Amino acid sequence: MPFPVPRFLLVILLACVPVAADPVTRLAFGSCCRQNKPAPIFDSICQYNPDVWIWMGDNIYADTADPAVATGKYRRLATHAGYKALCDSCAVIGTWDDHDYGKNDAGKEFPGKKASQQRFLDFLRVPADDPRRTREGVYASHTYGDGDQAVKVILLDTRYHRDLPGPDADILGDAQWEWLENELTGSTAAVHLLVSSIQLVPCDHRFEKWADFPQAHRRLYGLLARDGIPPVTVLSGDRHLAEISVEKDAVPYPLHDITSSSLNSPGGGNQDEPNTRRLGENYRDANFGTLTIDWSTTPPTLAFAIRDLAGAPVREVTLRQER
Repeated sequence: MPFPVPRFLLVILLACVPVAADPVTRLAFGSCCRQNKPAPIFDSICQYNPDVWIWMGDNIYADTADPAVATGKYRRLATHAGYKALCDSCAVIGTWDDHDYGKNDAGKEFPGKKASQQRFLDFLRVPADDPRRTREGVYASHTYGDGDQAVKVILLDTRYHRDLPGPDADILGDAQWEWLENELTGSTAAVHLLVSSIQLVPCDHRFEKWADFPQAHRRLYGLLARDGIPPVTVLSGDRHLAEISVEKDAVPYPLHDITSSSLNSPGGGNQDEPNTRRLGENYRDANFGTLTIDWSTTPPTLAFAIRDLAGAPVREVTLRQER
């Protein structure tokens, strides 16, 4: 006859049983927030009730190499009631683009980049012992959930190591390229999101994009096309408009680029702006992006949406990440 387990020991044993992390089902993302303007869209983002919020760049408009000035601008956004409510309700992660980096269109030549990196990490409440505190660049990855219900978010830094645009110019730098390959190779997550502050798929417009760096553009497509590399969906910002684009030839699956911009300063481009890879029309009012995951299918079903100021979907695409 088995001996009864004392109650205190049973409590200890139960506490030691690993508990699977709940899968995330709702992620939201956005870019381009002017800290000195009203941002009522945060109320709609909170109403969507995301598990994770992803900043995609131009999170403030610092446009300075002075750390004190940047700190003050970050503080203004951090104390915004709607944004504070979002931070209190979900995980907040992200990368930067040029204006929060410190200068419009800047790359590795920007002299204030080291100080800017620390101010950015302070804003995201990144711990002092995080690798990003000591390495060059804010690139990072985050995995939510376990096993066949894991979501991996890979955040690129398209500024710290970026050359001036040109045929052989680079964007990521050697260390980040190696890191990216390692993050993708052998990853067992069910969903992979690749966050780039600038657009990857659109190639026709005159504004900043990966296509301005042909060698780096080809290199990234080559990596994504490689055997053993899981399919990804790209999330991008920067443009002060929203659109959904798809590349059908460069990799072995339809590669979608979901662009969401701006949270409170829209109006970029125009309705007739060229984009041969766009699905439907672009959207030029305030917006944020969302991903709702249906884990009942294999692979999971991913419902992406661009949402307006009130949180209503205005552009949508549903897909599964498979080759």
